[in-house]
Amino acid sequence: TPPVGTPPKIQEGTGLYHSPPFEGGVPRLSRGEVVKIDKYEYPVHRYIFLLFFLSLILTDINGQFRDKDWYISPKISFADYSDRNDWDGYSIRKIPPISIAVEKGVKDYLSIGFLMGFNQDKYVNDTLSSNVQKYTDIVIGGTGNIHFAGWIEEWTNYSVFLGDWDFYAGLSVLCKWNSLNEKDVWNEEQQLLEDFKASSFDMKVRPMIGVRYFVTDNFCMLVEIGHGNIGLVTTGVTFRIPHRNY
Repeated sequence: TPPVGTPPKIQEGTGLYHSPPFEGGVPRLSRGEVVKIDKYEYPVHRYIFLLFFLSLILTDINGQFRDKDWYISPKISFADYSDRNDWDGYSIRKIPPISIAVEKGVKDYLSIGFLMGFNQDKYVNDTLSSNVQKYTDIVIGGTGNIHFAGWIEEWTNYSVFLGDWDFYAGLSVLCKWNSLNEKDVWNEEQQLLEDFKASSFDMKVRPMIGVRYFVTDNFCMLVEIGHGNIGLVTTGVTFRIPHRNY
């Protein structure tokens, strides 16, 4: 193991080499240079049509999700512990994906709102502690959900009662900023340690399904699956503010 301060001789593919985390890769730049990558996806019209169609079907159906109430949901998603690269020889520190969503019932079967989220992965080299690689994601977006509990009750002629449950599905428009900050990365060609920064922006429309269980009239637990959140599998709680309180 080389002493700290001595540029280590490392073979291709080890942790001190930069391996871009972004889709499509980020080119190696000179020291201190920053690159910004913008990428958009526009299948939005298909999702808007789907929400409009579901809204027409459910226009006369009441659900457990009440009109005009506000819903505030702090959430946490399961962190991705799969290695982006070979991180042998690194200490890994992760802030799991955390987010908060605010919704308002505009109909008994429809809610709209917004969400904000954040997560970060940090890798510190066990030999050269100044070699740090940090990946940060920040997400802001809008959400729309269709709530099905009332429809299920009516479809079963009320033989199924879902008074404490809320089943829903919807779409999120997510704006995501990724940033990479590497310090003291070994450059084999120039035989020196250098810093590297990069960033990217991505906008996507993603689906999500979820279920809430109301422990009390104004407090419930939730589980959601889908990339409409900052993570694939998400759990959390929801606080309801009835419209009669404001």
